[in-house]
Amino acid sequence: MLFQMCYGPEIQMIFESILLQPEKTVGDLKKEFQYEDDGDIKSLIEGVIIFLEQVKFISRTENGIIPLEKNWDRLQLFKNIREMSKNEPNDSLNYVFTTLFDQLFVKPDQMFLVNMHYHINSKFEKTLVGHEKINAWKRMMECFGLGRRVYTGFYALPHISLLKEIVQHIGPWEGPLHQYCEIHIDPILPCVTAEGNVYSGLIFGLSYLNSIDYIEISQKQDLPFKSYGPNHEWNWIHIKGVV
Repeated sequence: MLFQMCYGPEIQMIFESILLQPEKTVGDLKKEFQYEDDGDIKSLIEGVIIFLEQVKFISRTENGIIPLEKNWDRLQLFKNIREMSKNEPNDSLNYVFTTLFDQLFVKPDQMFLVNMHYHINSKFEKTLVGHEKINAWKRMMECFGLGRRVYTGFYALPHISLLKEIVQHIGPWEGPLHQYCEIHIDPILPCVTAEGNVYSGLIFGLSYLNSIDYIEISQKQDLPFKSYGPNHEWNWIHIKGVV
């Protein structure tokens, strides 16, 4: 199950520890990361291992835990979560975890929600999701760059660092802004609303990258694609070599 009581940063740290020394056990990881004798972090490590195993970043063998990825790659993580969502029964907790961002924020084009517990359990009526699981999702998604926790809610504005990483991953490109988002970004990060438009949170992020000359978005006449921006002035994107 993906809903683990994780905080976020330890997921990457534990994966990279396994990457450096494959075939570690949970016991080995406990010795490495438990700095104080008081308490027991074994359950926290187990939660991280279950999560990494579910998203196909590691595998457990008779000899210990081995990595399935060559490095920590949050874009690959998002791709794997996206792929998982296609095969999960819609009454499972994994389905809720993998589609929550898309269903609650992207599809209705809603950037901010208060009281996530209410909205999740109203949307996914077949599956009861408790406060602890929701808080864990919020912590992990903030760590991965999908937005910010705000009290009981979540502000789903992707971090600039994540958007830069996506742009770098896609590489040089020029063409309609809508196509760029739908064809290249959506397989990594859901960004197409229920009405077929590009998610506002993504447009805000891309507009910032445009303002700092990281990318260029502009207007082309007579394109059969929707325009975006405060005055519907953007429908074209040009990305040169980026650093």
